[in-house]
Amino acid sequence: MGPDLQELVDEAARITEMAVTLEDREFNLVAFCAHRTVGDAVRQDSILTRRSTDEVRSYYESFGIARAAGPMHIPADPQRRLLGRVCVPVRWQSVTYGYLWLLEDRAVDPALLPELLDLAGRAGAELARHSRWRDDLGWKVGELLSTFPETRAKAAAEIAESWFRDEAVPVAAVVLRSLIPTAADAPVNAWRLPRTVLVGTGEHSSTFIVPLGAAGDLTAARAVARTALTALGPEHPAVAGIGGPVATLAQARASWLQARIAARVAAFREERVAQAGQSDRAEPADQREWPELGVHRLLGVAPDASLREALAHPGIERLLREGGAELVRTARAYLDEAGSAQRTAQALGIHRQTLYHRLERIERLTGLDLDSGRDRLGLHLALVLLPRLD
Repeated sequence: MGPDLQELVDEAARITEMAVTLEDREFNLVAFCAHRTVGDAVRQDSILTRRSTDEVRSYYESFGIARAAGPMHIPADPQRRLLGRVCVPVRWQSVTYGYLWLLEDRAVDPALLPELLDLAGRAGAELARHSRWRDDLGWKVGELLSTFPETRAKAAAEIAESWFRDEAVPVAAVVLRSLIPTAADAPVNAWRLPRTVLVGTGEHSSTFIVPLGAAGDLTAARAVARTALTALGPEHPAVAGIGGPVATLAQARASWLQARIAARVAAFREERVAQAGQSDRAEPADQREWPELGVHRLLGVAPDASLREALAHPGIERLLREGGAELVRTARAYLDEAGSAQRTAQALGIHRQTLYHRLERIERLTGLDLDSGRDRLGLHLALVLLPRLD
C-alpha cells in the first residue's frame, strides 16, 4: 500500500505553513490541505471544480514547470488576479506526474527543501503507481468490450486480480458522448471517481464500468455519470448514456452497447431541449438510461442505413422535406398523445379546428390515413427514429 496522498499534502502544508494543493500532470486536483484564507480565483476554482482550466494550465506551463529542476516561484499577477505561488514538480524516475502548489508569494525556506522534495518524491511514486494501475486496467477495459467471448472472459479474470471487487459483481456501463462533433473525448478527472470504477483508455476513453450496489440498482452508475459530466465542465459539453445492469464483469459489453445507444439518444434530446429552452422530462436532459429508452432501443438493432431504408416512405419523406417544422411537430404531438385531438391541441396551445386543419394537410402530404393504426405506427416510428440516424 502506497503513502496516503492527502497525508503528504497535509505534511507539506505543516512544514511550510503554506496552503498546498496536489494536482496530477493533467491539472486535475488530487488533494488539498485546509486553507486559512480563500486564496485567489484560480485556487478557488481548482478546489470547487477539482481541476484547473485549459487557460490556467497553458499559463503555468509557459513558465517551464514540466521541465523545472526543482521548486519554481511563480510571481503574482494582479491583472490575472493571481497570487504568487511556488510550484514543486512531482516526479518519479525523471517523469513528471504532477505538481505541488504552495500558495504564498515568497520562496520556500531552503532548510525545508530536503523534506519538501522528499514529500514530492513520495507523492510522485504514488502517482506513478496509480497511473500505471489505471492505464493497465484501462486497456483491459478495451479487451472487456471485445467482440470475442474468450477475450472478454480473460480480461474479466485479469481485471479481478487487481480490482477491488469480485468478478461476479453486477456492473453497468456509462458512456460519455461529446456534443461537439469534431471534438475528441475529453479526459475525466479519475480522482473524482470511486476507485472501483474502471475507466477506459484509448478509443474507449469515454467508458466507465461501474460496480453496482445490488443487482438491478443503477444508483451507482447514475452517480458516476453525474460526476463525470460535472468534472468535464462547460468547456467540454457532453451527455451520458447508462447501460442496463448485467450480472458479471464478463458481461459488461452488453451494457456498454446499450449505454452507447442511450448516449446517442441523450445527445439528440439535449439539442432539442436546448432549442426549446426547457426539459420535457423530470430527469436530467444530459443523461439517459437504457431501461427507459422504449422504442429508441431500435437504434441498436441495425446499422443506420438499414434502419433508414426500413423506415423509408415517400409520403413521410415529403412531410419532412416540405411540411416544415410546424406540421412535423404537430404530427409528432398527435401521435405521442395517442391520437387524442383534445390533448394534442392543449399540448400545442392551439384551437382544435387549427389542429384538424393541420392533420388534413399532413394526410395530403404523406398519403397516410391517420385513422389507420398501421399508418400511424409507421409515421410515429419514422418521426421518432429518423432524426437520430446519422
